Amino acid sequence: MKLNPYGKLCTQFYDITKPSPPDDAFKFYLEQARSADGPVLELMCGSGRFLVPLLQKGIDIDGSDASADMLEACRIKCESIGLKTNLYQQFIEETKLPRKYKLIIIPARSFILVIDQQAAKISLKKMFEHLERGGKLILEIDTPGAVGKSGVWTGRWVERADGANIIFSALASYDPKEKVECAIHKYELYEDGRLTDTELEHFATRFYEKAEFMSLLGEAGFKNIKATKPYNDTEPDETDHSIVFIAEKE
Repeated sequence: MKLNPYGKLCTQFYDITKPSPPDDAFKFYLEQARSADGPVLELMCGSGRFLVPLLQKGIDIDGSDASADMLEACRIKCESIGLKTNLYQQFIEETKLPRKYKLIIIPARSFILVIDQQAAKISLKKMFEHLERGGKLILEIDTPGAVGKSGVWTGRWVERADGANIIFSALASYDPKEKVECAIHKYELYEDGRLTDTELEHFATRFYEKAEFMSLLGEAGFKNIKATKPYNDTEPDETDHSIVFIAEKE
């Protein structure tokens, strides 16, 4: 059994369940990318749910992710529509790319996958270093209010185009002191009624309070830090379990 995060079955399951970005999120990032008037980098880009349609809209965008399987799926999608981009396999805290950007984005709250606090600080500093002066970082986080049920098995199944089924199961546990949720994810592939492959992954996420994350951005060197409701230019409140942060490199 494999223990790699975001492996082959996980990637297939992800692409079936999330074939395209939410309309409001995509419109927001497209507007931000166009107004940036320069190259864009999507960190933790996965299989290209945001990157590929942004590329189709003519955005000069590169992508980086730690998962080889996710990046291969992204490459295949780009090739299928006759487009090319630069894709890099790196952990976010190890980001080292050949050019700088006017905009760096991390949609879909992917940054909360960085659970180590030191790695999170290093990652934000790397983003700062890879921005041009006047550039912006836009990313999303979840607050502790977004934490789901602990100690309960959940799951669902999907059908691939070839008729095979992928069954997903998850069991999570949350540590309120550390604000970290750890889970075991299991993906099982059934072909013609037979179990033919299984992937296990350790999946962990860190949740943040608004003030806490604003402080981290400030420590990394960012200025003019703004927190908003998702894709809505209004101040978040205690009912918002997800927050968008926009920060500038002066």
